[in-house]
Amino acid sequence: ALAPLEDAAVFFTSGGSEAIDTAAKLVRRYWTLVGKPEKHILVVRDGAYHGMAGYGTSLGGIEPNLTGFGELLPGVVRVPSQDTAALGKLLEERGSEVAGFFGEPVIGAGGVRPPAEGYWAEVQRLCRKHDVLLVADEVITGFGRLGEWFGSRRLGIEPDILVGAKGVTSGYQPLGVVIAGPRVQEPFWKGKAGMFRHGYTYSGHPTACAVGLANLDILEKEGLVARVRGLEAVLAREVRRLEEHPGVGEVRTIGLLAGIELHADALARKPGLTDAVVAEARRRGVLTRNLTGKSLQVSPPFVIEEAEIRLLVDTFAESIDAVAN
Repeated sequence: ALAPLEDAAVFFTSGGSEAIDTAAKLVRRYWTLVGKPEKHILVVRDGAYHGMAGYGTSLGGIEPNLTGFGELLPGVVRVPSQDTAALGKLLEERGSEVAGFFGEPVIGAGGVRPPAEGYWAEVQRLCRKHDVLLVADEVITGFGRLGEWFGSRRLGIEPDILVGAKGVTSGYQPLGVVIAGPRVQEPFWKGKAGMFRHGYTYSGHPTACAVGLANLDILEKEGLVARVRGLEAVLAREVRRLEEHPGVGEVRTIGLLAGIELHADALARKPGLTDAVVAEARRRGVLTRNLTGKSLQVSPPFVIEEAEIRLLVDTFAESIDAVAN
């Protein structure tokens, strides 16, 4: 009922990686059922992260995650992350072969990179024009992280399939969701396909689903999605203080999510700087992680207080100072 798809159907998994694999298989199976098996190419973006299972590894765009495994999934084509012209060119040339476009509303593990103005509107236009299924990977942005229940709603995305995980249980139990709209459902439920021959041992596990329902109740009753909207400006204001720091090159924020990219000069002087900052911040009581070797991730719990956000930012500045030289 919360999903930005009317009359949605849900396929449960144990997490985001399984959900992505399910969505990818669903996309390709859909086109064979409607008599267009030639539509098999899956288009993804540079810098994308779609989990670490077989399909998700191939669909990702973070190079170290791909190295050494070979071609796990054929028929994957990657385009620059914010370049709609490149996507348009690909679809003009090979649109009759393209089955689906996978994208995170906001690139997460690739550095926390919000979309450029008008990006998703143009992606949608191109997908509709070339009859390509649009899959929104909301494992990070779903269930309140951007101040709406789903990032798709905030950014005006109308996906054919939506993938979620993490936030549905706040991580207390492993649960992922693949949410399909009426178009994708139709050939499975009204055609002659029979069952979708796919599933996992713990799909729809009652304990995980009970935790998911309880977690969603808490998010609703405590108004935590609205709280994210209120804290968005606070987080943006505080982390932007770091833009003046000589060790910081760029700060990117949206919702209760931020990426703090260390300065290229500082990274050149000390290639292991990001890991060192992460370790120093941990020693000082703040947990973060290294994104793509150069950025710090900020994605605090929705109950964080303003004073804690200030503490977090101050600790980052102190940690960079402590290890940069």
